[in-house]
Amino acid sequence: MLGNIMVLFTMLAVIPQIVGMLYTSFLPEERKGILLNWGAGFVILWGIFEIIALPLIFLRQSLDVLCMIYGGVIVLLAIAALLKGRKDIAFVLKKEALSIKDMSLIEWGNLVLILGQAYVYVRYTHIDEDDAFYVGAAVSAVSTNTIFSINPYTGMEYAKLPARYVLSPFFSFSAFLSKITGVHPAVTAHVVLAAVLIVLSYAVYKLLGMKMFPDNSEYSDYFLLFVIVIVMFSGYTVYTQGMFALVRIWQGKAVLCAILVPFIFYMMLHLYLGQAVAADWCFLFLLMCACCMVSSMGIMLGAIMLGIFGFLNVIRNKNIKELCCTLLCCVPNLICAGIYLIIR
Repeated sequence: MLGNIMVLFTMLAVIPQIVGMLYTSFLPEERKGILLNWGAGFVILWGIFEIIALPLIFLRQSLDVLCMIYGGVIVLLAIAALLKGRKDIAFVLKKEALSIKDMSLIEWGNLVLILGQAYVYVRYTHIDEDDAFYVGAAVSAVSTNTIFSINPYTGMEYAKLPARYVLSPFFSFSAFLSKITGVHPAVTAHVVLAAVLIVLSYAVYKLLGMKMFPDNSEYSDYFLLFVIVIVMFSGYTVYTQGMFALVRIWQGKAVLCAILVPFIFYMMLHLYLGQAVAADWCFLFLLMCACCMVSSMGIMLGAIMLGIFGFLNVIRNKNIKELCCTLLCCVPNLICAGIYLIIR
């Protein structure tokens, strides 16, 4: 089991890094880096998963079919990314090696605090009542070779798919990881995904800080430290963003608030600065798909955030083309909202 867990950790560290190059290879050199590669890779994988998994769920296909199709797509994406971005690998590695060499004391402190939180996830556990559904759905999928066909509360097959959950199959993504690696879904969620996603959330905040303070890296480091401290002292209620990140990041709604919402802010700030290229709009489309995949709340929240930004941006820039691109990126959210109204 330990070997399988290490394989899963390695997959989640390497595969998103490679897939993310499909996006970053189209960007200027100053934006390329390991953090954006890794974060973008997860967004791409989650967005593609939503596009593939939803039809298979409604067609009542097996988990094996999902694993074959989605796994094959990942392989093709990785090959395409390596072919497209092979020239960037040496550049990015050299750039990151130099940045590690010049790391400041505050950066090392941030790294220790982040890895300490990841260690707590691996070493200890938190029992959350919502796991009766989220982890239970993944266990049911692996045990019965189905995709969201079994009610985890009763063990009986759904007569009608629940509209609240069916459009956001993040637990099916956990089942996919468990199926291909042999790691139990509970271990996948509570140990592997928990540790990886908490680090990923801070990677996104680091990107956001770098975008907010492009000319002062020290400010971005203190911004990340401020976020870490806020998260660590968010335990005064179970409803804070920090509490979701600290004790149940393996659940889709926690992924939304701790990773994808900050990523939306990052992309909105990037678009606001007028630095967008065509690849940014494609990535933003997949980011909206990822929001739909992780949580039903993300279906509307992602579209609302992006829609408000689009209208404010068009008032500022008088650019109708950017507004149209922004609205097109919200199409997955609108489709999922329409499906919800039909099946509820």
